[in-house]
Amino acid sequence: MARSKHGTPVRGMDSVAHSSVRDQRFGRMFRNLPAAAFTEDALTDLAKTMFQGEFAEKIEEGKPVDVALNEREPEDENPTIPAGFTYFGQFLDHDITFDPVSSLDRFNDPDALQDFRTPRLDLDSVYGSGPADQPFLYEDDELHLLLGEDKDFDGTRKKRPDLPRNSAPIRRALLGDKRNDENVIVSQLHATFLRFHNKVVDTLRSRDFELCQQTVRWHYQWIVLHDFLPRIIGRETYERVIVGRGEKPNIRFYNPQGRYAFIPVEFSVAAYRYGHSMVRPSYSLNRIVTKPRPVEQPFNGKTATFNRIPIFSLLEGEPLANLNGFRELPGFWPIDWAFFFDGIAPDGEPPAGAVLPQPSYKLDTTLVDPLTSLPDHRHEPIKIRRALAALNLLRGWRLGLPSGQAVARHMEMEALSDEQLFDSEDANRKRARAALLTNHPGIFKGNAPLWFYILREAEIFGNSQNLGPVGGTIVAEVLAGLIREDRHSFLAQWPKWRPTLQSAEPGHFTMADLINFTNGSGAV
Repeated sequence: MARSKHGTPVRGMDSVAHSSVRDQRFGRMFRNLPAAAFTEDALTDLAKTMFQGEFAEKIEEGKPVDVALNEREPEDENPTIPAGFTYFGQFLDHDITFDPVSSLDRFNDPDALQDFRTPRLDLDSVYGSGPADQPFLYEDDELHLLLGEDKDFDGTRKKRPDLPRNSAPIRRALLGDKRNDENVIVSQLHATFLRFHNKVVDTLRSRDFELCQQTVRWHYQWIVLHDFLPRIIGRETYERVIVGRGEKPNIRFYNPQGRYAFIPVEFSVAAYRYGHSMVRPSYSLNRIVTKPRPVEQPFNGKTATFNRIPIFSLLEGEPLANLNGFRELPGFWPIDWAFFFDGIAPDGEPPAGAVLPQPSYKLDTTLVDPLTSLPDHRHEPIKIRRALAALNLLRGWRLGLPSGQAVARHMEMEALSDEQLFDSEDANRKRARAALLTNHPGIFKGNAPLWFYILREAEIFGNSQNLGPVGGTIVAEVLAGLIREDRHSFLAQWPKWRPTLQSAEPGHFTMADLINFTNGSGAV
């Protein structure tokens, strides 16, 4: 038995199948490309042009800062991707990457960074290291995952639990990865995967934990490849890289060195951060919980009025005010996933005229206003570093990412011009971005940060509905490559495998199927 330096079994070695993917490190996808040179001032000025800025305008006009559940926002919304996939993408990210040690204040070597998640799609954020090593995640039978207290908005049913939590004054979740409690939506998605595993155990009627775990993992991997990716990367890239159901992916650029898979920083710090632009400022959760309490909340020294619950806010001491995480789920707050995913019938009669599922926001170069002041960065003395756009740009620079143009040329794709990259449909934003080229001479000429480049590419080539060819290829190849490189995945063991659990389309499985199956309302 492998041992850690503290004398206990290495996490996962005693309870799950041994994988060939053991290196658990970050690295570079394009090792021969030079790092793009910037200055911190230039990047923070670019970040300021990525703030949506609608809250201040609407507050000034005396309007709510968001729209009601029965309203549409064609200028901001992406109706082709339901809002739930924003948080499925976050859940997936937490399954494969965690870097607690890199810094914004120094340059970092990606090859020396430790990935504290296994670089494979194995749901270790759900399973931890298994029932033998982390029994506090499991029921006494060592088969079922532990669930938290019921919080159901349907009092007659009582089947919508919170995450399992300890009994401390602030009840912390018992999880394989604490980040899955960082907002209410991802925490409820994690709870759904706990319930999904338990439903698989009950359906298979087997005491073979590894068989049940494999069934869950393979269906999850299928969802990633054939439900999630086609929406995010677009049909053309899906057919070029993923190829199709039952086919081996066509991977050109993601090449694990030696025997071990790794997480490229071009993926984790740039391409996969596309999801930050998809975040809505606020959400409704179910037919009962549609608005925050209070509806009026402080924002940048002013008072904002909300129609839905803000994804983040700095209002403390009000448990119904926002979707901030790391706390016990309030009663009646479990999510009706029909509000977030297509293919699911609403749980009871939704509010009149409700637009369901709630759409994600467009894939573009702006982030919503709540992301300009992150709760866990509220004490950061440099104010701009409280904004997610600045954090992303600075991290990419400090990790030595190549420019977007260099990556595009390396991938034999036509690089966007400066005129295309720093243009905008919004006149004020267009002027601000044009000023970047003159105020920071030589910095951005032919040299756009990779994350910004990928978002702008999505606007131009993906019509803000999906990633463009550079971003889509990186995301597709890394996710498919991680599955391919894990010798216990379905791609490695049985490429022609088809999902076996009940679903709307036999031989296919989607997030809607997972939720319907888990809730007992799926197709037979």
